[in-house]
Amino acid sequence: MKIRGSGIYTDATGQNRRILGVGELSDDEKLRELKVSGNISFDKILCNDVRISGKCKGGSITAQDLKISGGLSFDDISCEEAYISGKCEGKSVSAENFSVSGKIEIDFLTIGKTLKLSGRPKIDSVTADEIFIGASDGFIGEIKCRNLKIFKGTGSFGGEIFGENFFENFLFNESHSRIHVKKIDAEKIALESCAADVIKCKDIFIGSNCAIEKLFVSGECKIVADSTVGETIRT
Repeated sequence: MKIRGSGIYTDATGQNRRILGVGELSDDEKLRELKVSGNISFDKILCNDVRISGKCKGGSITAQDLKISGGLSFDDISCEEAYISGKCEGKSVSAENFSVSGKIEIDFLTIGKTLKLSGRPKIDSVTADEIFIGASDGFIGEIKCRNLKIFKGTGSFGGEIFGENFFENFLFNESHSRIHVKKIDAEKIALESCAADVIKCKDIFIGSNCAIEKLFVSGECKIVADSTVGETIRT
């Protein structure tokens, strides 16, 4: 692991150490805490708590809590909690909760609980319990989850819990750009500014500026006037 900038880390024995300028750590060294402002390149990061501001490029990251602001390029990430902002490019992420904003290019996302995504995604496959996506455009190949909300823009993730006012509280935006999703499989869905090839669900609210080719639905289905569904199949 090479660091250019300033860094503070706590090793496995609890000793606090500092890097100013250029420093190097063993990729196999397990750290308790790592804080870096600058550039970091690595083959492997093993650390409980990771905080990086700047450019981060390398292989695998295993952490409890991960927060990166700037640019991140990686092979795989395994963590409990992750918060990424900026440009994020990688192959696979496995996490309990994952929040990411900016330009996002990830092959596979496997999230145990909640995914919050805002910006411009390019993702092959994502699974989670709850997914909240605020995007003006982008592409996702396949989404599998219990609850899904896709809405226009990159603002607040308000209204994150799907409750009794699931349909009534959905907000609209009149812009015509859309995120494209090839396949969605979920229980409860609320969509805005979304184009989808195939959707399978129990309950769905299709809000403004949506175009769905084929919809399989077993429960409640509401569609606003300016959105289109090519074929609806009751299951």
